Amino acid sequence: MKIDIKSAIIGKAALTAAAFMAAAAPMVLTSCSDEEEIPMMEEVTPLPDWDDQVNGDVYDYSVTMEPERPYMHDYSQSMMMKLFMARPKSDDTPNVNLTMEDALEIIKRIDNLTRGVHKIVYLVGWQYAGHDWKYPAFHEFNEALKRPEDATAKDSFYWLQDEAEKYNTTVSVHINVHDAEQNSPLWHTYVKNDFLCKTASGTFYTRGTLNGLPMYNVNIVKEWQKGMLQKRLTELADLVRLDKTKTLHCDAFYARESPYHGTTVEQIEVVMRKMLRYMRDKEVDVTIEFLDNNERIDPMIGLNPASWWLDINCEQRAKLPATLIAGGKSGKFNSFWEQEAFLFGDNYQLENDFNYIDNNVSKNIENSFKKARQGICLYTIPYMYFNRHKVEAYDNDKQTVTYSDGLKSDYKNQTVTQNGVTLRDHNNIFFPLLWITDHKEIMAYSVNGYNRKTWTLPADWAGADHVTVYTISESGLGEPQEVSVTNGTIQLSLEPNEMLSIQIPN
Repeated sequence: MKIDIKSAIIGKAALTAAAFMAAAAPMVLTSCSDEEEIPMMEEVTPLPDWDDQVNGDVYDYSVTMEPERPYMHDYSQSMMMKLFMARPKSDDTPNVNLTMEDALEIIKRIDNLTRGVHKIVYLVGWQYAGHDWKYPAFHEFNEALKRPEDATAKDSFYWLQDEAEKYNTTVSVHINVHDAEQNSPLWHTYVKNDFLCKTASGTFYTRGTLNGLPMYNVNIVKEWQKGMLQKRLTELADLVRLDKTKTLHCDAFYARESPYHGTTVEQIEVVMRKMLRYMRDKEVDVTIEFLDNNERIDPMIGLNPASWWLDINCEQRAKLPATLIAGGKSGKFNSFWEQEAFLFGDNYQLENDFNYIDNNVSKNIENSFKKARQGICLYTIPYMYFNRHKVEAYDNDKQTVTYSDGLKSDYKNQTVTQNGVTLRDHNNIFFPLLWITDHKEIMAYSVNGYNRKTWTLPADWAGADHVTVYTISESGLGEPQEVSVTNGTIQLSLEPNEMLSIQIPN
């Protein structure tokens, strides 16, 4: 079914391209004189067409249930997050939420809480004065984010990338290829070359305002034809070292039609697929914001590896393995889908809890980490475990998912079991951490806490007469305590929001 993009348009710009250019710059008036020539509008030399060899066809993932080409990261075993760095003020200066140093401190502490699972962090507002600013350009770092000892924000960004690797974290960036703002360094180039979407009458489309400026749409079909989108992406790849990170997040990845040019949603999506393949040719995955959101015809599953909002229901989740399309959080725009999250797991997103401009204005970072603990333990830890098993059946009436190896999630009863052994009882978890390969480890957590609760150890822990238990905090593991094993079970007592690591002693 074709999506009516027009219905999503909030308003229309009242100026044509020529009129806007005239209105955007001050006009110098002189007295009339026979000796003076009337100034003429500068004629733009058309850009040559780009030699396009990139495939824009739909990829049918259902044939193999695998991506078109292997992804550069295993997103089914990666925690995908964002850090909100800055938002522009009305005077074009940045309102800084986190600096590069702040970002590394959060990354370090999250690594301690997640016990070294692989993480991908996309920085939001890393460019110019902050979030969604000066598009379609994204070729200059936000200098307010740099460390005092560095000459430039670029130096600090490279430092952050390198340091984050020590904490099992890949740092990349968040961009938007479809938006355009009139304060952009590329604005006049895009107006002159007719790269902006227009209504049938020739006025610019605008979808409302952001950061006090109207948001316009780039006609990426025309832009791609001239090689300008490719140029933007190639320059970005060099600037933020995508050859190192192998991943990029593209926000608001929707098709925006342009009736004036006769550019349809279908044609825009052809170029979107070309873009995904173009970046994959550079060994870069592009993750996106939504698969659908009622603004997509083709979700491009198998071309993009992960969606920030995994807006597919239980029936779809049961059919689509995370190795093909990962998340992300189940839901849309902070409307969380708890049934999907419980049955299949989710990724804790991090961004909102550490955004002190739009949300936690008190900047209580310790409270942020309390929320992070709950998000990691109730969503990410089950997600990583479920993703190592194959979905065998989903029962809509019983609200259960049966996985391989006797694993079963039950939303009605709020339990996860494996061969009759409980791994989750409501908001209390006891999951093995299977990405850790040099020793066996289980993470226990409780939202409300409990006293002397009995848990059964996995079958491959048989023979252990005691285990070593550590408190997990943002600082790392606490002092070891020995807990006896009785008939393959242990008893634990947890405080609210407490995390434990259970290990077999060496």
